[in-house]
Amino acid sequence: MAAPGRPLTVDFEALSYISSLVEAFQAFDSDNDGLVTAPELRGLLASLGLDKSEAEARDMLARADGDRDGRLSVEELLDVMNAGELGLGALGDLLQSALPALEAAGGALVGADELARALSVMGAASAEDCAAIVECLDGDGDGAITIEEFRLMADLL
Repeated sequence: MAAPGRPLTVDFEALSYISSLVEAFQAFDSDNDGLVTAPELRGLLASLGLDKSEAEARDMLARADGDRDGRLSVEELLDVMNAGELGLGALGDLLQSALPALEAAGGALVGADELARALSVMGAASAEDCAAIVECLDGDGDGAITIEEFRLMADLL
């Protein structure tokens, strides 16, 4: 954990990259079951600027499909996109530690102020760090993310 008042050592560009992968995944998960098929994967990759044929998307899915169910989970996508190599595990631990306080507060949305309050007990992040984290995870630019989105990102990092 970062010392009180000291900035976190977080690659916010990497955090934004992971957040954009998760957003793209969710956009192409047409039935919201947390899984995408090869045709959905092809659309997802195209949205990220990676033009793949149907056969390439099927091959990619087959390589990334760790549980061999023929569909790709968001965790499997992050694995294939090398997100684990970005070194954000410590941030994931920090976000996990904030979850109980955020859930106890009962709000549906998490903004920078709420995150700063949840982490202030530990002195783990500055207000600026909290604002940057929320900004990276905030797909619609409203200054907050849902508690479900926050939990998902904490679990994925």
